[in-house]
Amino acid sequence: MEGRYPHCWMKTGDKQEGGQKMSLRARLTLAFVAVALVAVGVTALLINRSIASSFQRYAANVRERQQTAIAEQLSLTYAATGAFRLRRSGPGRGLPYLVVDQGGGIVGGSVNLSESDQPPDLERWRPIPIEVDGQTVATAYFADVGTRGLPREVLAQLRFAEDSFLREIGIALVLALLAGSGAAVAVAVYLARQVTRPVRTLRESAEAIAQGDLSRRTGIQRTDDIGALARSFDQMTETLERNEESRRQLFADIAHELRTPLAVIRSTVQALGDGVYKPSAAHVDTVMRRVDMLTQLINDIRDLSLAEVGQLRLERTAVAVGALLDAAHERHAPLAAERDLMLRTENAVGDAVLQVDRTRIDQALDNLLRNALTHAPGGGTITIRASQATDEQRRDLVSLDVVDTGPGFGPDELPRVFDRFYRADDSRSRAHGGTGLGLAIVRGIARAHGGEAVARNNTDDSGATVSLQLPIEH
Repeated sequence: MEGRYPHCWMKTGDKQEGGQKMSLRARLTLAFVAVALVAVGVTALLINRSIASSFQRYAANVRERQQTAIAEQLSLTYAATGAFRLRRSGPGRGLPYLVVDQGGGIVGGSVNLSESDQPPDLERWRPIPIEVDGQTVATAYFADVGTRGLPREVLAQLRFAEDSFLREIGIALVLALLAGSGAAVAVAVYLARQVTRPVRTLRESAEAIAQGDLSRRTGIQRTDDIGALARSFDQMTETLERNEESRRQLFADIAHELRTPLAVIRSTVQALGDGVYKPSAAHVDTVMRRVDMLTQLINDIRDLSLAEVGQLRLERTAVAVGALLDAAHERHAPLAAERDLMLRTENAVGDAVLQVDRTRIDQALDNLLRNALTHAPGGGTITIRASQATDEQRRDLVSLDVVDTGPGFGPDELPRVFDRFYRADDSRSRAHGGTGLGLAIVRGIARAHGGEAVARNNTDDSGATVSLQLPIEH
């Protein structure tokens, strides 16, 4: 495990982690707070400007109506008394104005010109004619906010109501900004914690796996993207654990497969060297059989390794399905007859042609037939059958089936049929049981061709069917 997951990676990670001055949670918290504060601040600014602008328009409209009411009141007062004076409780209270007669003289108003800083510029004031019996007798000039030439007390009184309202609005907005900022900080801390908690769990799990603990799982149960990432991480870890267990089992199986023939070769050679055995063809044949077993094992391991990594070289040619069946029958008919088994072929696809590597397909069929010949009892039947099939993607397939009348697969055996070095009967001799890689190589060859290998028990009779399913290239 130490060689497979070097500690130097963790040292580099520790250095990188130590070089970070701020954790992910702190950064996310600051980011959320900054975004929230900017949003709250911009919103408060826009609201303040909108309220100020709307209130100014409203106040101007109110003053205009009041000024019109003052002009009408001045007209009524002049008609009744001959003077331009208003009652103290009249509508013009607090509004600065001047009354100018037709000759240009100031004959009334609420502004004491002796207290003004400079003479009023009536061109900037709003004029409203004062009419009596349909004739204009004077003009009322009204000052507004920003008018020059008014006493400071008058200007202060004119802006008092507006300034008070805007001040109160500003205070309310500041309080709302503070409350919103506090809520934003609380929400930011909560969101940062919710986001970083599973990330921290993932990091801790990754560190544990880097140290060799492949049994570690995140345990995160969420339905969002982080939950999907955690599930993918757990699946990856489970795959790594299975691969590691498979690697260990592979080494153990290889050692077990090599031990017996090497022990036989060693003991035979040693006996010949010590003079216990006299050199003979039988002893040489014993050694050669074991050498052949080792050679076959090495070739099978090589083919399986190439198939599992997708590096199995294929030289595809057009091959008739009928030719594959006939050649397989011819190769294995003598052994079937020797074991009192009937070997026959069935072709339900007619003149169908496959684009395959002929050598590899023959190898796969040989493995299937050797396995069936080993398990089928004497007097039984083995059928090499070609039929049409479809896969889950609805592709057209040709299924090359090897059907036997043996005992079939047990419930615990069927899922492991294509495992490396798996034998349903561990008590069988290694000399008769092969290398235990035959069906695994069949699956590798099938997948290299874009197909699949499938095993099942027969439903209508005893025995089992192992199929090599290959896609039809249109």
